[in-house]
Amino acid sequence: MSVKTADDVTSVRRLELDWLRVLAFGLLIFYHTGMLYVERWGFHYKSQYLSSTLEYLMLLSSPWRMLLIWFISGYALGAALQHVKSWRQHVLFGIRRTILLLLPLLTGLWLIVPPQLYAEMSQQDGLTLGYWQFYLAFLVLQHPLFANYQSGVWPHVDVNHLWFLRSLWQFTLLALLLLPLLYCRLLQHAIGWFLQRALLWQLLAWSLLMLCIRYQASGDTIRDLQGLAFFLLGIIVVRQQDFWQQLARSRHWLGWLCLVNYMALCGLYFLAYQPEWLPLKLQVTILPALRLSFSVQGVAMLCWILAVAQRYLNRPQQHLALANRCVFPVYLLHQSLIIIAALWLTPYALGGLLEALLVLLFTLGGSVLLLIIFWHLPWLTPLLGLKTSYAFSPRWRQAGIVAGGILVTPLAITLLV
Repeated sequence: MSVKTADDVTSVRRLELDWLRVLAFGLLIFYHTGMLYVERWGFHYKSQYLSSTLEYLMLLSSPWRMLLIWFISGYALGAALQHVKSWRQHVLFGIRRTILLLLPLLTGLWLIVPPQLYAEMSQQDGLTLGYWQFYLAFLVLQHPLFANYQSGVWPHVDVNHLWFLRSLWQFTLLALLLLPLLYCRLLQHAIGWFLQRALLWQLLAWSLLMLCIRYQASGDTIRDLQGLAFFLLGIIVVRQQDFWQQLARSRHWLGWLCLVNYMALCGLYFLAYQPEWLPLKLQVTILPALRLSFSVQGVAMLCWILAVAQRYLNRPQQHLALANRCVFPVYLLHQSLIIIAALWLTPYALGGLLEALLVLLFTLGGSVLLLIIFWHLPWLTPLLGLKTSYAFSPRWRQAGIVAGGILVTPLAITLLV
């Protein structure tokens, strides 16, 4: 079988990835709401109603959720770069992408994330200041109130859930530098050969890579290295049709693998907290087996979701474009809305189920309301990364690019140093 290279295959827009982008970011609202209530997983704020049982439901999505988002982000970048030919265009593309990503991040650092820190300090430190007093102190980088909260982009000014935006910008710059290598004929031939192997072997290779990262790295480094791997995979498969053909042929057995491995994952997770159920000699094997199962589940679920979406979601829908415009601002806003709602509802002791329902309603309603407000204030839409149909004149658009570049330059320098 001949190997298809980058020069032989023209990329096409995959509508199923547009659907999955909306669904994956929508899942974040439910996932981060669940983080309020899981007993053993850390979060910026915790409800008084905690459950260890909920953790098994969260394991349905935690192995693959971010891998899918990184893969889609990489594919979107790879597709966009098909139209970028010269080095001058690459530089301009990098500048535009820097402003598009870092301006919302800057907004998030100073306006969206601070309520999360306020709630965290209220719960952990017994903070009694009103929010306005807290925020005035927050603007002072060396304020003694934050002596125990010095980590972040700047002292006590941290990214929280917007870490993805920071990493996405860094990975985009790295991809632009690596682009000649990623699309060179030799590497494309090697990748094409690998993607023609049985999907089971590809899945095993990626799972072992994820497992190695878990053993060789720690903390946020694990998250970033795994994200980078699937971000680059998304870029690479833009021109590799064999990858999608393999998925189409493997949908059914992938589904069974994911189901069986999920049950094994839950069992291993239970034993990790109840090791006395096993003989002493077997207790040391629980953690390695749990890590292996988690890695396999992440890669297998990613492949199965892509296969199912390719079969059932690869079709246009009149509201899909609008949903894709709105999903990024909702991602920026949702976690702060969740935590604000939880902080406000805690004194009422409504019970876990009712409280969670109200948190979800407040988050969804608040997101829609803020989207409507910003939609009618087109001058502010770049702050949330919201794309509207409003057309600025070329003169004002150029002025906006210059102003945005000036605003994000200190942040860009800080993130690169």
